[in-house]
Amino acid sequence: MTLSSPPGEVRADLLPRDARRRFLRLRGRRLDRPGRPAARLAAFALSAVVHAVTAAILAGGVLIVVNWHGNVLGWLFGGVLVAIAILTRPRTVRLPDGAEEVTRAEAPALFEAADRISGAVGAAPPAAIYLHDRLFWCAHLRAGIRRRPVLLVGLPLLLSLTPRERAGMLGAELAREVSGDPGRGLFVPSALATTGEWRHALMGMRVDRYRDFGDPHLDVHSGVPAGRMASQAIGKVTGWVLAWPLFLAELALRRLVSAQSQHAVYYADQVAARAVSSRAVVEYVDALTMGESRLTPVMAAARRGETAEEIRGAVLSRDTDPGLVAARREDSLAGQAAWQAEPPTALRAVLLESAGVDEGSVGLGSGESDRIDAELSRHLARTVRELSRIT
Repeated sequence: MTLSSPPGEVRADLLPRDARRRFLRLRGRRLDRPGRPAARLAAFALSAVVHAVTAAILAGGVLIVVNWHGNVLGWLFGGVLVAIAILTRPRTVRLPDGAEEVTRAEAPALFEAADRISGAVGAAPPAAIYLHDRLFWCAHLRAGIRRRPVLLVGLPLLLSLTPRERAGMLGAELAREVSGDPGRGLFVPSALATTGEWRHALMGMRVDRYRDFGDPHLDVHSGVPAGRMASQAIGKVTGWVLAWPLFLAELALRRLVSAQSQHAVYYADQVAARAVSSRAVVEYVDALTMGESRLTPVMAAARRGETAEEIRGAVLSRDTDPGLVAARREDSLAGQAAWQAEPPTALRAVLLESAGVDEGSVGLGSGESDRIDAELSRHLARTVRELSRIT
């Protein structure tokens, strides 16, 4: 296996410019909680403008319907505006389909570990824990209108982690709560979702003419009819003219949020390391980086008919190849999008390794990890059946 950078290093030249500059600036430092008032204020101001546009569309639609209540066109146009406003309304965080809640009575060891590590990182303990059979990730969320703290755990990920990596998972995800990330709020993320909806709807606008049976009508020799070409051109030009201001607002907002969010994730990793140890967090983020390498043997074992207990035994007895980890880190940097909110997991591992933070000891022992497996045995068995069906 040939690497273009030695283990413990990454090729920063593979990164988008902003992410590369941020990584090089933060590397080797003990980070403070991100607190750039000007950038945060600008993000909130842009978000307020986006939500104000939605509110204005809603108000305009309602006024048209009220004032033109006897006019069919008024009802139609006003109704369309109201529907657009509803489509682009601010949204709360929703759990993915298939998420299943477990209670404290069902999983006392899991809740106890989450509560203990929450206290160590200074976060609110999760009010609920949800499990999912097909997710290879974990997240601490503020869900619903009440924004309850919720821990969402992907069982394929949990199945493939060692006890130390599980401690790193809980530490890293729960520390997001105290990271100061503007992307974890309600106001800014919903504005980003709204601008995305607008861009998709307006720039994808297309007017077409159909035969009665619904197939597109194209003349063989003349190409697209002139009337249809004109209507498409008008629709596209209108969409681009209306979408560009929102597209620029989305671009500016994403750049502001990504800078703060990536710093917040790096800071959360250091907070977690001070609670559960750097090694636990690094091994956890490396597990995410090596997702395919971790999940493939688990799925193969599931298709062979092995039980969750047998799969867990293989996980606990495996040896980690440092060269493979380094190769996966490097591979994961290719194709990174500019201004994404989540930094690459490879950068998270390297930054934490270079930070030299104080080491924590609030971990997860093998006995406690075994108790978590026992109390989730029914769910893990179902996950193995689900994985065995994936081809």
